[in-house]
Amino acid sequence: MGTKQARWAKIREVLQTERIDTHEKLAAVLRRAGIVVSQSTLSKDLHELGVVRVVDAEGGLRYGPAEAGATLYDRRILERELRDYLVSVQPAQNLLVVRTAAGHAQSVCEALDRMGWTEIVGTIAGENTIFVATATPTAAAAVRRRINRVLRAKA
Repeated sequence: MGTKQARWAKIREVLQTERIDTHEKLAAVLRRAGIVVSQSTLSKDLHELGVVRVVDAEGGLRYGPAEAGATLYDRRILERELRDYLVSVQPAQNLLVVRTAAGHAQSVCEALDRMGWTEIVGTIAGENTIFVATATPTAAAAVRRRINRVLRAKA
């Protein structure tokens, strides 16, 4: 296993077993395990691994996988991504066809995925179009309403 893969494996292990809330704490734990990493490399690793700051069961902040839930700060960033680049949303049974500004479907799709909306069961993005799959037409309508609320909040 290469250095990067080994480092990533250790980061995943540490984040599952310990409450880590700062880069410094994570770097210290990695150092104790014999992995010396710079601040910039660690930041890049966390980004590439999809690690975000999440609220834990005790109400404190810690690092965790994106699917563990986005923080309020993350949600504001994700909502801004939707407001800035989303063009339209159209229903298609239990699917939504989401149009974005050219070249922004991937980032808007990532924002939708990271929002953690339980109605969404999957997404796929192209250049300027995203298909959002939901379990039911009712769930699709709920996601459409949520997206429209974000769009109405445009300043």
